[in-house]
Amino acid sequence: MDVKIADYPIEEPTAQTRSRMSGLLRATQVLDHLVVEGRPVSAYDLAKAIRAPVSTIYGVVDALVQAGLLERDASGAVWFGSRMFHYGLAYGRNVDLLREARIEMRRLAEELGETVQICGRHEGFVVILDMAEASRNLRVSNRIGARVPINWSVSGRFFLTHLAHAARLQVFRESAAPSATGEAPLDPEEFAVLVEEARRAGYASQHSGTDAGIACIAAPVNNAAGQCEMTISIVMPETRIGEALATYADAVREAAARVETRVGWRPFSPMSEADRGLAAVSALTAAERPALYEAVA
Repeated sequence: MDVKIADYPIEEPTAQTRSRMSGLLRATQVLDHLVVEGRPVSAYDLAKAIRAPVSTIYGVVDALVQAGLLERDASGAVWFGSRMFHYGLAYGRNVDLLREARIEMRRLAEELGETVQICGRHEGFVVILDMAEASRNLRVSNRIGARVPINWSVSGRFFLTHLAHAARLQVFRESAAPSATGEAPLDPEEFAVLVEEARRAGYASQHSGTDAGIACIAAPVNNAAGQCEMTISIVMPETRIGEALATYADAVREAAARVETRVGWRPFSPMSEADRGLAAVSALTAAERPALYEAVA
């Protein structure tokens, strides 16, 4: 006998369920805003920032403090507590950034048939942390551990995107060097423009920056603070980049985004994500949702 979903009654969320879910959503908003702020914040300022009733946020903050998820400083502002630290350690034991990046590196190399690299920064240099070689006959290869000045590699731009303009120029002046191809930028202001363009686009490409006839497309893996921890880059002969630029740019950005998501760094809208994850809240009617989000008592 075929059983239809309609044969089962759908339970409407009770007032008690809605109250629990709304409290959970508000707690999520509080924690997410602390991540964004990066410093202790008062309950009053939290309420204003997330546009919630002050009385509601005072109650949520008190509950989180009692649970050890938040702690108050001498001024009354709150920050993450010791229990949150233990949760983070437990999660971190099962998450390895380089491991997750390697999964995407190998997937991209297999999917595109091109060489894919993971790069990091060491002082004024870009370093190849790992590499998956291309399956095509005409391939580009390098050695793991190789490093080049930060202005040679397209990846180098992303390691400076979190810095102010003056700081970017300072790093450039201390680290830049002429490349063997003569194509690497040597003007600080020109390089600063390239850094800003890379930040806004979420990817960057270049021709013959390090080696003649070689093109590269890279995207950053950014931590929760927006600072580039490493890059994923596709390296290929210049003859192939013209036809593949748009496709490869999308592919490398999506790969970097998947790494950020798996390690918990990918920015998201707390409320919308929570909506999708909490069935009781998802079951609310359209008329009930505004009251839940904007005027939780």
